[in-house]
Amino acid sequence: LVDLQGTIRNYLRASLFRKYLNYDERSRSIVRASTMQSAIMVDVQEASESYIFAVKLCRIVGRLFIVMAFTYHKNPGALNILILMPSLMMIWVLLRGASFRRACEQESDMQ
Repeated sequence: LVDLQGTIRNYLRASLFRKYLNYDERSRSIVRASTMQSAIMVDVQEASESYIFAVKLCRIVGRLFIVMAFTYHKNPGALNILILMPSLMMIWVLLRGASFRRACEQESDMQ
C-alpha cells in the first residue's frame, strides 16, 4: 500500500526546509532555527494528519452521496428521507463534536 501520509509529510518537510534555505540573511536572522525545526517536525506532522482526515471525510461524503443518488434513482418517493437523513447526521455531528473536543482536550491536559 502507498503510505500517503508519509509521502505528504516528507514532501512538506522537504519543501519547508528548501524554503528556509532560500531565505536571505536578514530573513534567517528573523526566523529562529528552533522555530523552523518545530515547524518541520511537529507542524508538518499535524498538517499531513489533517490532510489525510480531509481525504477520508471526502470519501465518506462521496459514499453518502452515491447511496443517496442510488436510492433516489430507485425510489423517487424517498426524497423526504434523503433530505432528512443527512440533516440528522449533521445535527448529531454538531452536538457530539463539542463534547468530543472537550474530552480530547481533557485527555491532552492529563498527558
